[in-house]
Amino acid sequence: MKRTGSRKTLTAANLAALGAERLAELLIDVAEGHAQIKRRLRLELAGEIGPEDLAAELAKRIDSIADSRSRIHWRKHKEFVRELDMQRALIAGRLAELDAASALPMMLRFLALAEGVFHRTADAKGEVEAVFDAAVDDVAAIAPLALPDPRVLGDQLLDLLLHGRAGLGPRALKNALPALGAEGVATLRARVEMTMASQKRVSGALKAAVQVLADAQGDVDGYIAQFTDSQSVLPPIGAQIARRLTAAGRFDEAMAALDRSTPGSFAQLVGTVLGRPTLPGPGALDWEDAYIEVLEARGQGDLAQDMRWSSFERGLSVERLRDYLKRLPDFDDVEAEDKAVAHAEDFHDLHAALDFLVRWPAWDRAARLVLRRSGDLDGDRPELLEPAARAIEGRHPLAATLLLRAMIMDTARYARTARYKDAQRQLLEAASLAPAIADWDGHEDAQAFAARVAGYRRW
Repeated sequence: MKRTGSRKTLTAANLAALGAERLAELLIDVAEGHAQIKRRLRLELAGEIGPEDLAAELAKRIDSIADSRSRIHWRKHKEFVRELDMQRALIAGRLAELDAASALPMMLRFLALAEGVFHRTADAKGEVEAVFDAAVDDVAAIAPLALPDPRVLGDQLLDLLLHGRAGLGPRALKNALPALGAEGVATLRARVEMTMASQKRVSGALKAAVQVLADAQGDVDGYIAQFTDSQSVLPPIGAQIARRLTAAGRFDEAMAALDRSTPGSFAQLVGTVLGRPTLPGPGALDWEDAYIEVLEARGQGDLAQDMRWSSFERGLSVERLRDYLKRLPDFDDVEAEDKAVAHAEDFHDLHAALDFLVRWPAWDRAARLVLRRSGDLDGDRPELLEPAARAIEGRHPLAATLLLRAMIMDTARYARTARYKDAQRQLLEAASLAPAIADWDGHEDAQAFAARVAGYRRW
């Protein structure tokens, strides 16, 4: 049964019921004084005529945006972002459906707007950046469907590499590779390298482009040559090099690349100075992944297993432990899992341990950890503590309450006004758990805690 007034709701079905003629009249009326709506309607009409007319209208607007030099006022920012995204969506959608061969160069023309647009607007929330990131992804969807002239496409890509927004050119190039073909890749690489040879200071975008093109040609040495010696000792780059050498069957060289880029020296030094061990960063984990891949490729599965376990012990990686366990014989994995969970519960980093135990999951252990070390909880970690409280509240209401309290007290003590509503909700949630707690184990009961929180006048 429909609710009263449901036919008044603005939905596509309700509007369609008005009929085409009535809707057309309404659109004309609404479009008066709204340039963006008028532009959208003209573009839709052009698409009905054919791809040439739609492409011409899109090109006209792209050129207009490219020629403009005026700053975009903050009041107009959202409207401008909406228009940009409309242009992108029409190229990726309607034009690509009608004629993918013209949609691809049009999307590259759109991407060429980025540098000028960023000079004209303050993109504090990353909304403009998100539109151009989506456009790069659109290139990947359009490229396999397009059959452009490789030379013309190469011209556009080279121009984007030389004059486009930093980082966009190489990513667009990678996504456009299916439309270039082998001959187009070879031709463009020769042109990029010729351009690099004429530069006093070689563009980073061109180096990245050569790597994309070298990868497409299976040229491992050409890829590696774009890194300097000082770059090749960095763990993430050592991992990139090693993966390509491994894929080429050059295992000894891959291992040498990883040995040159071994992570941890600086981190270990810092840990020693501060008197506490440090967790491996993403770069170190990526390097370990590459090292394990080389060991497996060389048939050294036992060493790879040893490395998976030691890596887990250092950083409590859920993924690393899963990879380790699934390679063990039946029943051995159960014993190893028990050992891993016990190690996690006694881990030096409380928050890393809690994160692991919740994600594994080992919620009983997580609750025991919280009860044992509640005084060390950092309440400024809601992204960790709140999901942990949700996970364990059913069977461990006291531990869940202590997690909620850590966040509440951090918010109250440091007057984190942006989190006041969250803290008030957390206070109610903690109160709702109180009847399930028979023994407070030396902690304040709900009433005493509420009184203490109320003592913060800023609250």
